[in-house]
Amino acid sequence: MTTWVTPEEMEKKRKRNKVLLYISVPILAIIISAATTLLANNF
Repeated sequence: MTTWVTPEEMEKKRKRNKVLLYISVPILAIIISAATTLLANNF
């Protein structure tokens, strides 16, 4: 079952996804760098 989405709703969804992407990229970078730092200190 598919629901019809208005252009305004599509635009809202697109903007929200963009914001989530912009927020998640730095967080992922911080997590990866923290993990590599911990691993480097262990060896």
